Amino acid sequence: MNGIHDMGGMQGLGTIGYQASEPMFQEPWEGRVFALIRAMPVGSLRPYIERIPAAEYLRMSYYERWYTAFLTRLLEQGIVTHAEVERGHADPAAGKATPAITPAVARELLFKTPHEEQDIALTPRFYVGERVRGRNIHPTTHTRMPRYTRGRTGVVERMRGVFHLPDREHGAGEPTPQHVYLIRFPARALWGDDAPAHDALYIDMWEDYLEPA
Repeated sequence: MNGIHDMGGMQGLGTIGYQASEPMFQEPWEGRVFALIRAMPVGSLRPYIERIPAAEYLRMSYYERWYTAFLTRLLEQGIVTHAEVERGHADPAAGKATPAITPAVARELLFKTPHEEQDIALTPRFYVGERVRGRNIHPTTHTRMPRYTRGRTGVVERMRGVFHLPDREHGAGEPTPQHVYLIRFPARALWGDDAPAHDALYIDMWEDYLEPA
């Protein structure tokens, strides 16, 4: 779920800097990390990424963060041991429940798109065109709610479907399916009258993040 910025009157931002022939991975080891994460679905790594100390997080590249989080989760779940990590090989005496990934299975995993939307009939609390406000909540665990939307008013632009609330999946209880809405927040509602009058931010937000305005 991402925010989309409608840059109505903003000028002179410069080019994004895309490379026409940019490779999928900057280094070969990055591809191996990506393959390991796809082949071993141990659950969300985002909470583990958020636990990386700030100085280390800023020093690391994108895939270094994912590798660090992945390895931490494997160790904490007891899937691998520190000794196995140091050697780079599994302990021959350890019984592993997961069989080896074959090349055919690996190719299938590479091109398989995750499907997160839930096929559940739930009555939505809000509808397109309705004014809503970001709840002024301060969870101590992971949340996808941007802090700057708390207490701010926007309008429901689109119904996104039913998805599990990620806050619940990452340490705050059992998964909770609920509606997700695309909310249009005027820039001035978020940042005051100094923001451009025609700018807006579009953000996908779970139902628990919202209340009637």
